[in-house]
Amino acid sequence: MNKRWWAACFLLLLLFASNITNAQVVKRSAHVEVSGFSQFDAINISQPIDVLIKFKILDNWHIYSQNPGEIGMPTQVLWQLPLGATILAEQWSVDEEFDNDGLKQRGYSGVAYYKATLSFAPETIFEQPIAAKIKWLACADECYPEQKVLEFDLPVSDREQMDTHLWQKEISEAEPWFHKRESSEETVLWLMLGLAFVGGIVMNAMPCVFPVLTLKLISLTQGTQNIKKSRIDALFYALGVVICFLLIASILWWLRKSGELIGWGFQLQSPWFVGCMAFLFIIIALMLLDCIALNIPWLNNLQSAKISTSGSFATGLLAVLIASPCTAPFMAAAVGYALAAPIDEYFQIFFALALGYAMPFVLIGSFPQLLKKVLPKPGRWMLVLKKIFAIPMFLTALWLFWVLYHQMLPSKEAGVNWQNYNKQKVEILVEQQKPVFIDFTAKWCLTCMLNKKTTLQTSEFAKLAEELKLNLFVADWTNNEKEVSEALNFYGRNSVPLYVFYDGTNFDYIILPQILSVGIIREEIQKKLRK
Repeated sequence: MNKRWWAACFLLLLLFASNITNAQVVKRSAHVEVSGFSQFDAINISQPIDVLIKFKILDNWHIYSQNPGEIGMPTQVLWQLPLGATILAEQWSVDEEFDNDGLKQRGYSGVAYYKATLSFAPETIFEQPIAAKIKWLACADECYPEQKVLEFDLPVSDREQMDTHLWQKEISEAEPWFHKRESSEETVLWLMLGLAFVGGIVMNAMPCVFPVLTLKLISLTQGTQNIKKSRIDALFYALGVVICFLLIASILWWLRKSGELIGWGFQLQSPWFVGCMAFLFIIIALMLLDCIALNIPWLNNLQSAKISTSGSFATGLLAVLIASPCTAPFMAAAVGYALAAPIDEYFQIFFALALGYAMPFVLIGSFPQLLKKVLPKPGRWMLVLKKIFAIPMFLTALWLFWVLYHQMLPSKEAGVNWQNYNKQKVEILVEQQKPVFIDFTAKWCLTCMLNKKTTLQTSEFAKLAEELKLNLFVADWTNNEKEVSEALNFYGRNSVPLYVFYDGTNFDYIILPQILSVGIIREEIQKKLRK
């Protein structure tokens, strides 16, 4: 009897230990302990399952949040899921603001939490454990990049699953960290909304937008319009802009939740989309020249010299499709924040971006009398101007065909002094304390191309690179290259252009402005070196 009692206790102990192993995974680095907890101790494919990751951070050390500021590496959770599994939702606990030599940054100290909801399709095949690869930068006086992999080796069961006692304990401790909304957090959201709005306004001055500005100028140069019609025209243009922004943002959100590692401007990474847009601009140019006439109302209204709601709406759609891939100043931080934010904040930020982008033409259309004072009286000059406007349409089509050519036949070498981006090479050089400069670019990003011609491919920059002994890398995102997408995600960005500089003294880096000159690069690098 005594032996049976001990055997029963031993079996219960084994069962308890196996449940803990299934439901909890713990890994430790030099500065951070990461623990993973699953809601259930088995997987039922008909039930979504929550997973909680807890970070216990050594005293006087911190890790960065998803929006760390000008420097710092966002903490990442990269899932390795079986085919058919998806991430329904992700959420981080509220971060805190701290000062780093005068720089305001955001991160976590003490404890931090991450929660994800996983779902499974009926045909999901569980050949390997569900795994989360976690990367962070642990910082005090110095910074150390660290990473761990948590594997949840859960059996598959057709029984309805119930929360484990361990899960109930851990989630009750974690919930307050997710739901507390301090005034500083509200301030961050309002700041990002402001950056998105201003970034949208600035987008109108980016070279990507020039082809669409041409289309809009066709209607704005008409002197016969009255105030009422002009304001209706402006509102329909804004409606096209807002709908297109939110539509692209929705598709982007869905694709990322489906496991695609893509970012803002993903539509121009498709050769099919680029080719269709190129032919569309050729058709518009030929219609402006009166070479062809197509019985397509919205397209006729798009290039027409008359005000029309459908033409204005279509112009708003095109304005976003062709121009949004280029990231304006102030916009990158807001988009990066949005892609890591809850879904309600995500769409708020893209709505603010759309309003900012539409605002200049809404104001001009709302007060057409101001434009009339600048423009000459209506006359033959309008017909001549309409034909002149065909020129940028043809140039845009040529540019898109050039992008298509490079998508179909990507170049392997970036130049004599530049190397194609390679994560391992960059990591080795940083570990060897050698300075590194990375240019994240794409052929469809006109701002990127402008920076190359005016700055990065000049003899003056070559002298600066030689002077500082920079190791130069170009990360081409013309196609959706996985390594480049992962690198952008590593730096907390999801759009180009992006310029990253390591000074060779530690693992810290800075992100340079999106509009470059050699003087700006030298000034920013010198600031970093003085710290």
